Amino acid sequence: MAENTKFTELEVYCKATECGIGDRLYCSTLIGDLQEAAERGAAAIGYGVDFLNKYSICWIILKMRLHFTELPSWHETFRIRTWASNLEKLYYGREFEIYSADDRLIGWATSSWILADWDTHRPVIANKRPELPPPVIQDCRQVFGESCPKLAFPSRNDIASATDKPVIIKYADYNELDRNRHVNNSRYTAWAYDALFKQGIDVSLIEDIIINYNSEVLAGEKVELFISQNIDKISVYGYKNTDTKVFAAELTLKQA
Repeated sequence: MAENTKFTELEVYCKATECGIGDRLYCSTLIGDLQEAAERGAAAIGYGVDFLNKYSICWIILKMRLHFTELPSWHETFRIRTWASNLEKLYYGREFEIYSADDRLIGWATSSWILADWDTHRPVIANKRPELPPPVIQDCRQVFGESCPKLAFPSRNDIASATDKPVIIKYADYNELDRNRHVNNSRYTAWAYDALFKQGIDVSLIEDIIINYNSEVLAGEKVELFISQNIDKISVYGYKNTDTKVFAAELTLKQA
């Protein structure tokens, strides 16, 4: 890991078990790598997991947008550069750039986070907690020129009748769970890809994904996924307990 006053860098090795068709890294794995880089970046400015655990505080990601021109390939060591970009009320912005082994910029991402109480998940305001250091903004540059967008998220009844079946159903089984005993949000990207693949859509054409996280999925819970398509953009919505909104994703396909 390399550190700079303006950013933190993380080197990642792409393993065969993290690659799919064409020996390219799964997008969901890349999103997990971005979040790993985010944790390292937060630690570099005094807000790492080990420090926050002392005060029962955690980071919660709310939104992310990722655009890529290519995905890293098997055996490749690529770099993720990340920096804290802005603080607006309760929301912390974090940006990313992804560089190939030969130092080409192949992807970029933006994200929005909050600090929250570990048990209640209620937001924590840093400047009202004297044990926390002042938040640091490393670089105001935003890779998209704006913060991550909020997606419209219809109720299940607005996109599906009572007789409509979901495109795919996912369960929070053991291998979907993280250290907190709920589905890690990077898995929602994998589920969105699975939904598109099941519909016969060429997922290798995806070049941009926006994903908003609404609700946790706990061990044993079921999530039903529905798709709405509009030319080059495809929306995937996940619901549990009939109409509890879990996540919304908007995926953009390359045009021929």
